[in-house]
Amino acid sequence: FISLNIPETLPRLWQQQGYTHLHFGVVRIGLTLHARKSLPVIARIALIDFRLKFYQQACIGTVQTTLNAGTIFITLFPNFNVSLQDPNLLKTLKVQLQLVGASMQEKSVAATLHHQIVYRIQDHALDLVLPSSDEALYFEVTSASQAPNSIQIPRQISREELLCRLPESWVTSYEKLHQATQSPIQSSEVSFHSRND
Repeated sequence: FISLNIPETLPRLWQQQGYTHLHFGVVRIGLTLHARKSLPVIARIALIDFRLKFYQQACIGTVQTTLNAGTIFITLFPNFNVSLQDPNLLKTLKVQLQLVGASMQEKSVAATLHHQIVYRIQDHALDLVLPSSDEALYFEVTSASQAPNSIQIPRQISREELLCRLPESWVTSYEKLHQATQSPIQSSEVSFHSRND
C-alpha cells in the first residue's frame, strides 16, 4: 500500500484554528512508467479508505489501464469527512498498485506515482450531496495526441464482482490486516444518564 500522506503537523494546527473535520473531495492520481512507450504494460490501481475493515467497503475506486501511451491520470471523488481527532486520519487514503507486462531488473524503479488531494477543512461534519446513479461514465479526449481519460463515479459493487476485477490476494491480505486489530465493543448493561446544561 502507498500512503497518500497529509503532513502530520496540520491536523493539530487546524484544530487550534477551530476546525473539526477534513473533507476529502477529489483525489487525482498520475502514473508514469519508466520505460519506452508502446510496451504492453497494464496497471491496476485501487484507492482505499484504510480505516474500514472489509475491502469491498474500503475500496473507493478502481482502474485498470494501459501505460503504453505515457503518463495516465485518474480522478476520483471520495466525498467524505473525517474528524480531525480520528487517530487514523493521517493514514486514511492509500493506493494499491500492480504493474503487469514489462519485467525489470531488481531494484529498478519501474514507475512513479503522483498524487494530488483536494481537501477542505471545516468546522462541521456535513458532506456534500452529489447526484448519483448506478452507472456514470465520462470519457474525455483533450487532443488527438493524448490518451483518453476515463472518469467513473464509483458505485458499491458486490464482493464477487470486485474479485473479478482485482486480484483475490488484494482483498484477502487487506482484510487479514484488519482482522485481529480490534474486538467489537459489547455490553449487557444498560445505563441512562441525564445532564444539566
